[in-house]
Amino acid sequence: MSHLNSTNRVPTEYYRPEQDLCPFCQRRLKRHHIVWHKELRFSTGPKKVVSWAYRCPEPDCLGAKVDYRSAQAESLHLKYRGFSRELIVRIGYRRFWQHQSQAEIYQWLSQELHLDISERTVVNLMIDFLALLRAGQPAKIRHHLKPLSRLMIGLDGMQPEKGNHCLYIVRELQCGVTLLAEPLNDSAHETLMTHLLEPLKLLATELGLSWGGVVSDAQESIRLAVAESLKGVPHQACHSHCLRDAGQLTFEADRALKKSLKAAFRQSLSRLRKRIQALAETASVRPVLLDYAAALQSTLLEGGMAPFELGGIKVFEALTDLEASLIRCQKKGIMSCCAA
Repeated sequence: MSHLNSTNRVPTEYYRPEQDLCPFCQRRLKRHHIVWHKELRFSTGPKKVVSWAYRCPEPDCLGAKVDYRSAQAESLHLKYRGFSRELIVRIGYRRFWQHQSQAEIYQWLSQELHLDISERTVVNLMIDFLALLRAGQPAKIRHHLKPLSRLMIGLDGMQPEKGNHCLYIVRELQCGVTLLAEPLNDSAHETLMTHLLEPLKLLATELGLSWGGVVSDAQESIRLAVAESLKGVPHQACHSHCLRDAGQLTFEADRALKKSLKAAFRQSLSRLRKRIQALAETASVRPVLLDYAAALQSTLLEGGMAPFELGGIKVFEALTDLEASLIRCQKKGIMSCCAA
């Protein structure tokens, strides 16, 4: 129920519990007192929200002192906050799904929604959204794990920048959901057991799931933790890490090739560019040759990634293509100074 307050014209909405009858004696519940009331800011504008508590009117009832309140009203807000959950979720969606900056979100709130808000408050609302997201993660995890009969997890640690904690991530490999993401002070196997594997064992027991296996990068502390905490559970090394390690020698040789190619061409590239720029402005081949020089320079910036993306091979093949293109131009007589 809502009406317009004649003083400031802000709509007021009243909420009562969704149930009408006392679960103990089946008497009709009566309005007792206001649980909370405050003005909330929604994306559609401000509203005053009042949540009433109802009680059983029968004094001898076992539930006479129990307060019944509206679940819908509770879903509208966060305690001690003046912004609705709906608005907080919209801000989180813009930041983490649409990748808008803090300044862009502030502009949307202040100019489009006409909210009197500071930029610092935008940061606080992002933090509120992350808190909501974390609070809802257990329910999401249980929903995804419900159809499974066993757990198969992938466990890996992300190397931090110097001075930061190592972030360990555990994913369920069959449904792809992240089970845990914990920053840890150290990577000792006792720490991994306490903060990662033991909570997962409790979750598996709660849901009645057996263990199918563990996949990791074969880090020693992870192997020790799995062997001690999950005795008898198969533990396999990640194929990506194995291939990366197996191809390390090839990748190092390719890196040396790339380095030598870049060094050889960079020494003459600046001289080549000067000779081209020395040509007359009216020379038809001048802009074409400058394009070739620019293509050569960009080719030297090619990189690689272990184990299969070999940067040296990519640079060599690109240089071969450029050479073939120049030879075709010379044969057609399009440019007589390609050899420059």
